[in-house]
Amino acid sequence: MSFLRKVIILFIIVVNTYGFEQNGVKDGNMKISISLISEQDDNKYNTMDFYSQFGYFYKDNIEFIFGLQLEVFREELYFTLSPGFNYYFYNMPIFTPYIGGQFFYKNTTYEYIREKKGDKFYMGGHLFISENIALTPEFGITYYDFDEKKGTYFNTLLTYFF
Repeated sequence: MSFLRKVIILFIIVVNTYGFEQNGVKDGNMKISISLISEQDDNKYNTMDFYSQFGYFYKDNIEFIFGLQLEVFREELYFTLSPGFNYYFYNMPIFTPYIGGQFFYKNTTYEYIREKKGDKFYMGGHLFISENIALTPEFGITYYDFDEKKGTYFNTLLTYFF
């Protein structure tokens, strides 16, 4: 990366840091996060995922959350319900890291696949682009039936705090 690009990026970070302070992660606030993912696997099957999450900040560093995920795969609809919590390390003006965990229940309209239960653990952070709006990258691991590893994931959500 050229010197000029580094200077421009540093300038944007400094201006954003002093231009506003995040007003999202604090006691009593709520949040709504959404993500939309479309992908095609090796067998040319299209998948569309819509993930939403509602959160309530019990304290400045503890958030209770409830997630809903809808997935369309091979013309079947899957849904996932997932209550959980996030723990925030500290609040900074534009970035707030966290770790969390969720229990999930997954079911489908497809007659041969039954319900699945499990949990997921993750880490992420809110990168605030204004006082109440953040981009939220999240990386985690998912387990089915609490022991069978499903895999890892990376997701970026758009989050609104109120």
